Amino acid sequence: MIFPVFSVLFLLFHQAISSVSGVEFFSSINEMTKVFGYEQKMLLHMQKFLSDNQGKLDFLKARLREFENERNEAREWGPSYFESPINKYLLNKRLTVDWERVENLMAASTGEKPLTRLGKFRNRETMPDKKELDGAIDGILRLQYVYRLKAKDLARGILDGVDYSTQLSADHCVDIARLALRDQHPRLAHSWLIEANDRLTGGEKEEQLKPQILALLVQAKKELEDFRGMKDTYQELIGIQSASEEHAKNYETLLNALGEKALLNESKPILEHAPIPEDGEQVGEFQAYSLTCSGHWQLTPKEQRHLRCGYVTETHPFLWIAPLKAEELFQDPLLVLYHDVIYQSEIDVIRKLTKNRLMRATITSHNESVVSNVRTSQFTFIPVTAHKVLSTIDQRVADMTNLNMKYAEDHQFANYGIGGHYGQHMDWFYQTTFDAGLVSSPEMGNRIATVLFYLSDVAQGGGTAFPQLRTLLKPKKYAAAFWHNLHASGVGDVRTQHGACPIIAGSKWVQNRWIREIDQSDRRPCELWDDSLATYAQILELNKQNEAIAASR
Repeated sequence: MIFPVFSVLFLLFHQAISSVSGVEFFSSINEMTKVFGYEQKMLLHMQKFLSDNQGKLDFLKARLREFENERNEAREWGPSYFESPINKYLLNKRLTVDWERVENLMAASTGEKPLTRLGKFRNRETMPDKKELDGAIDGILRLQYVYRLKAKDLARGILDGVDYSTQLSADHCVDIARLALRDQHPRLAHSWLIEANDRLTGGEKEEQLKPQILALLVQAKKELEDFRGMKDTYQELIGIQSASEEHAKNYETLLNALGEKALLNESKPILEHAPIPEDGEQVGEFQAYSLTCSGHWQLTPKEQRHLRCGYVTETHPFLWIAPLKAEELFQDPLLVLYHDVIYQSEIDVIRKLTKNRLMRATITSHNESVVSNVRTSQFTFIPVTAHKVLSTIDQRVADMTNLNMKYAEDHQFANYGIGGHYGQHMDWFYQTTFDAGLVSSPEMGNRIATVLFYLSDVAQGGGTAFPQLRTLLKPKKYAAAFWHNLHASGVGDVRTQHGACPIIAGSKWVQNRWIREIDQSDRRPCELWDDSLATYAQILELNKQNEAIAASR
């Protein structure tokens, strides 16, 4: 099913859980679908409770109608509902806050049996908790930053030009802004606070929200060094809550922290996103990854003119009758996309093998393997011996790469959820990682190559970005990307740095085959020079220069 990101956040905002969740939902659409089913059973218990308290529970009836209307909308959308990040947000918002209010109201002398059953569902380890809500909001902010989306459009349910017909309230916008400020994204926070202010309609609840918006805007403007705007906003704030000692104390602390800057009266326009860097301007790794994901960094037609498409037949006699369709995306380092190299019947087997086996993905740093916001997905490893389909896939990988699969790692399968991504990284291991004992079977050497299978299409986003190559692979079901992680000399190739771009809408399933370097010397021999120091083209150019010098003497 399709969950827009905001639906998951909406669900999480309205569900409070006392136990620690054993599964993370924001990192996998697969898990979000399960919890959506649990909510149906919770609604049934709520209906029973209402029948026992018909005379005094008008509020609960209203909540029931609201929840069921939203579920009916999801049912009408069908499978496409869960792929929209907006619907994911709203679903999470509902489950983290609204259900807590419902449970508190139901905690009366009547209806104890449905209340007990409801509590058991809410306290299951498989239900989301507060950290799921933060993860879902973080997914929205990541989408906004990487794809340079506007808060105004996101609040209207428009994601990268696609309208998902879901509106966010001023309260939702404030929640997102608060987390953006906490995580030091003042530009994004400012845009959400402006949108929250524009969405106030004058109701009693929203009148109470106005001071919160202004107080947060003071903080955001301070971070962005809009000192005149900061002072003007504070004056507006104390005009609403003139007797608030808390705001006065906070503002005094803020001015003291600014020191001499507090005397400045400068005002400047605040852009929602930083300007696109000029050619030649130095950028950080994450910014380069983001610009590649958003399509602002790409090869020119002149740089692409040497790339070819064709059929591969030479790596195995079987390919004479069933050649592989290959698309060259970069030549040095080699990056190839093979089309139609895995079949739906094989994907069906894989989905059965991975059922109930996914866990939050980790990253391997120099000293340890940890869960990190750099990688928001869920994965599992399955040995090739688990099913004959996996060995069949490995034979196909051997035909694609002309490498020995005997020492490949276990098959890895991953599912990406709300804003799911994997920031820029290398697939090869640093020596410090070997030294720390974090590499399994180190005797097999480093990862010489990667083959990445796309097991699903993705509605929006979810590409694979190679910033240093200015190349973006868009997910295409049944296709597989192949590249060498190491130079022929065995040195890690930094040019192969890549990352999985955030999912805007949809569900992304991939399969990784990491091939180790042991027993590959006959398949990929070393060059006559250290190719980590110079490319073949550079060697030829150097030879030309030497020949020209010799001829001139």
